[in-house]
Amino acid sequence: MAIITFWNNNTGKIGQTYSSIAVATQMAIDHNYKTLFLSTKYNDKLAIDAFGANVQVETVKKLVKNKNSMDLESGMEGLAKMAAASRLTAEMIPNYTKVIFKDRLEILSGPRGTGKQEYEKLYDVCKEIINVAKRYYDMVFIDLNNGMKDQTTKDILQMSDIIIFNIEQKMAEIENVTKIREDTEILIPKKTMILMNKYDRDSKYTAKNMSRELGEKKTMLTVPYTALYSEAIQEGSTAEFFISLRSKNFDDTLDNTVFFTNELKRANEAIIYKMQELQMRV
Repeated sequence: MAIITFWNNNTGKIGQTYSSIAVATQMAIDHNYKTLFLSTKYNDKLAIDAFGANVQVETVKKLVKNKNSMDLESGMEGLAKMAAASRLTAEMIPNYTKVIFKDRLEILSGPRGTGKQEYEKLYDVCKEIINVAKRYYDMVFIDLNNGMKDQTTKDILQMSDIIIFNIEQKMAEIENVTKIREDTEILIPKKTMILMNKYDRDSKYTAKNMSRELGEKKTMLTVPYTALYSEAIQEGSTAEFFISLRSKNFDDTLDNTVFFTNELKRANEAIIYKMQELQMRV
């Protein structure tokens, strides 16, 4: 139903994947939407590792004593072969995903091409896979390559219903965002929201201040940094971490976890509102 793409124009890693996994997982916890999360980044296993999927794959291989059994990391490649043969259907996609929360969240690993040319072919096919997935899932969250150097990235941004423009928490980003707005027509205001990664609410560069500098009518979205979530990603226990947040009572004056959760909920309410706006315009 809706393609929601996380993207940034920075040259380094700014925490986009950290944010996109958090927003998608919180969405699955709070709302009854059938959601797919996929990464288009080359050889980026963070989304798979964040949920401990690689450990599960190795366990299955040992149990069945078949080293050639399908690796979860080959999801994109398998779908690409179906697309190349004009056999790809929306119902096939779940066969290549890892279910995190039944009927709510599945993940599809990114392309792993062994060389640049192979990866570029797989990356280009991502467009068709995303379009097909949109017919099966309520939401397709995409952790997209940064920059605008290649046409595929531009195409995916254009076909996205909602663009989550990721930035760092520093003053220099004001100029960066302003320049991108002036130089490109891809970031259409009606479908673009700005999100600050690994947000620190004690910084003087608050979301309100940054939003004011950029002329934003609404306060930009944030995904705060919290050590507990960062550790959960590293340990492959992201799903368990989010489930535990529902049963624990945290003191917001002592821990950032409540603030972290509330900001994710605010981001998801903004996404849902945008989706509803899209449906009304159709």
